[in-house]
Amino acid sequence: MKICKQCATGFEVRDADRRFYETVGVSEPQMCPDCRMQRRMMFRNFFNLYHRKCDLTGKQIVSMYDVDAPFPVYEMYEWWSDKWDGLSYGIDVDLNRPVFDQLKILHRAVPRMNISNINCENTDYCNFSFSSRNCYLVFGNVGNEDCVYGHIVWQSKDCYDCLYTYASRFCYECADCFQCHSLSFSVNCDNCSEGRFLHNCVGCRDCFGCVGLKDKQFHIFNKSYSKTDYEAKIREFNSGNIQLVGIAQKKLQELIGQEIVKYYHGYNCENVTGDYLYNCKNVFRSFDLKNCEDCAYSATLDRFINSYDCNFSAPPSEWCVNCLTCTGQNMKMCHSCLHSADMAYCDFCMNCKDCFGCAGLKNKQYCVFNKQYSKGEYEKLTARLVVHMKAMGEWGEFFPADFSPFAYNETIASEYYPLSKLAAGKQGLRWKEKNEEKNYKGPKYQIPDDIKDVPDNICKQILLSEKSAMPYKIIPQELKFYRENHISIPRLTPDERHWERLKKRNPRILWDRKCDNCGKAIKTTYSPDRPEKVYCEACYLNAVY
Repeated sequence: MKICKQCATGFEVRDADRRFYETVGVSEPQMCPDCRMQRRMMFRNFFNLYHRKCDLTGKQIVSMYDVDAPFPVYEMYEWWSDKWDGLSYGIDVDLNRPVFDQLKILHRAVPRMNISNINCENTDYCNFSFSSRNCYLVFGNVGNEDCVYGHIVWQSKDCYDCLYTYASRFCYECADCFQCHSLSFSVNCDNCSEGRFLHNCVGCRDCFGCVGLKDKQFHIFNKSYSKTDYEAKIREFNSGNIQLVGIAQKKLQELIGQEIVKYYHGYNCENVTGDYLYNCKNVFRSFDLKNCEDCAYSATLDRFINSYDCNFSAPPSEWCVNCLTCTGQNMKMCHSCLHSADMAYCDFCMNCKDCFGCAGLKNKQYCVFNKQYSKGEYEKLTARLVVHMKAMGEWGEFFPADFSPFAYNETIASEYYPLSKLAAGKQGLRWKEKNEEKNYKGPKYQIPDDIKDVPDNICKQILLSEKSAMPYKIIPQELKFYRENHISIPRLTPDERHWERLKKRNPRILWDRKCDNCGKAIKTTYSPDRPEKVYCEACYLNAVY
């Protein structure tokens, strides 16, 4: 048992962990898995966008970095251009000083791109987008088209207000839905279509207000109907009226908690511990992984093999450790390095190989601290650096928290590891005072209850949240979607809607429980005081199929 140097709690380093660290040549961690993940998440600002100027051209831009960023910020297209060279910021290695002290010099000097949108079209108001087009305010936006307001939406089309939604189309207000079509107001559903108000359903079609159903059709609030009767009752329900939607949601809540659930969300997994896992094998204490094998202490990955402590990465990768948004092979303690290999302690390096402690490089090899070396020089110098970092207790640790350009409450860490301003200050973490003033002083616009009564000019109005009175707007693309899908105008701001969806997810906490049917020991994100019957996989399959 080891003691976390940050929170002072005990944590286990398994024999399997030691074999992995020995294979990749990284020291055992000094912090517990939660503190390690929290540290990486401090470097990710998904949702906060600011207006500022490009430090290269002076053009007004939208940026994830506010005007007080400690480094130059370039418009994305200028960052990728040949107008500047990352090697011009190179510094000499000083083996008499901690490496992190030297890396901070680079991190405060090398330009960064305003937003990270790779191979995208018309996604200027998204961040961390890859191969997407025509999306607006979707963060963690991978392979999408025509999606609006979302977080971690991948390979989807025409999805609005969704969270952790994959390979889906025409979905609205969905969280943790996988391969779904024409679904709305639904949570934890796989392969469902033409449904509304579904919860923990799999393979269902033409269902309304149902909980815990598998491979069913023509059900309303878990009661079976004929096709004719079902269609008649659905026609009677006006989903475009906000008052009737509230009634349906209240009745759904009466059913939630009575169902049998599997101890984790996902399917087609072998030897896994965690939650929201799909097509995974040999995964330990990880969350939101797809098509991964031999991974541990990670979250939100796709197609990773033999990797530990990694977050927010989609393309295939292997042998990565303690990385944030990195893709490639043999990546160690790196941040936002894509399509690269054999890298250590690098930051925002693209298409690079064999680099150590570099920032903002493109298409480079054999570089240390942004200086070019020969292959032989590189290998000798990096070997000495590893020995030096081990002696200083740095090797294997992610970048220190004060490297992050964001205040704690700007980052995704504040969602999964919430801290008050006071608690953040005690840990030496920065806090950003946000402008919460309700600037709009004009007349309050009364939103019609029914979408059929909403006029075109609503897109020119300032709406006020029913919860906070904060202002928000409806964009034309959004109004068109609501009308076509008979959905009422939302009464909360996009940020508030995101927070409400996040509350519907199980926490990333694993409790020791026993299967409520056979008594087998399980680890699950369903806390012992939850009302659902939680079964091991074998009992669950026997019960529902």
